[in-house]
Amino acid sequence: MIAAIIVLYKPDCKSVQRLIRSLESQVDSIHVIDNTSGVELVPQEQLFPFSIAVPLHYKSLRENAGIAAAQNIGIREALEVGASHIILFDQDSVPASDTIQALLLAENTLVNNGLSVAAVGPVFIDERTGGISPVVHYTYFGLKTIPVDLSSPVPVEAHFLISSGCLIRSTVLATVGSMREDLFIDWVDNEWGLRARSMGLLSYVVPQARMVHSIGDGVVNLLWKQMHLHTETRNYYLLRNAIYLMRVSSMGIRWKLSFLPRLPLYLAIYPLLAKNKLRHFATLFRAVCDGFSGRLGSVSRL
Repeated sequence: MIAAIIVLYKPDCKSVQRLIRSLESQVDSIHVIDNTSGVELVPQEQLFPFSIAVPLHYKSLRENAGIAAAQNIGIREALEVGASHIILFDQDSVPASDTIQALLLAENTLVNNGLSVAAVGPVFIDERTGGISPVVHYTYFGLKTIPVDLSSPVPVEAHFLISSGCLIRSTVLATVGSMREDLFIDWVDNEWGLRARSMGLLSYVVPQARMVHSIGDGVVNLLWKQMHLHTETRNYYLLRNAIYLMRVSSMGIRWKLSFLPRLPLYLAIYPLLAKNKLRHFATLFRAVCDGFSGRLGSVSRL
């Protein structure tokens, strides 16, 4: 039994409906967890103005509890109804009609070949740019990106998977554990993937599985490099959590060495590209302090 878990936050109704329609023929149940606060909630009849062929469960948290907490609630619901696999989705993802079938086939082949599999995920196509996200490896000499050959039938080992589209067996969740809720939003997928890797369970990107996804809050060309921008709040969590995770052993020395050269990106380049440069820098300075002190969880005011 395959259960899809969709986390919402101030959702666009058309995007949610497009995702639901793309999933109803691929999964056995759909669990929607809404992180939108009570004042901004969209009525269910607007979110789901149609019936579908599989059970759809909706839960409003009436506040932003963070992506990890919402995912964990959906995971628990799915396991309670007997799901053998869960697959996570963001509200702005659109899997192809055969994405989940391709993921299941690849996972089955990997397991039958004697490999210890944590999760499998699709190739991401950026909805804004059309670019194909590479596989990421962390090395002693920095971040290494590996282009995905879409014509290859062979899954590519990745050190972590983007959570949206990530297919995980229930038995793996029992071994590795749930998502870290104190991280709130960023590095949640990295932490889980590297935690699984530290236990000998590997993640794979499946070239035959495709999904359209929106990455970042905007795109800017900086010299020869195209950068995805995030909001000031997102940059706070990115930096705070990364600094905190530097002390977590399961992240591994290669991830830690890969992140260190990226510190200037957060501390200098992002504030320079922001409208309110001084405020943005002050927010990131607070992120550094909170990361070192281990002050995690949600921050209501920045």
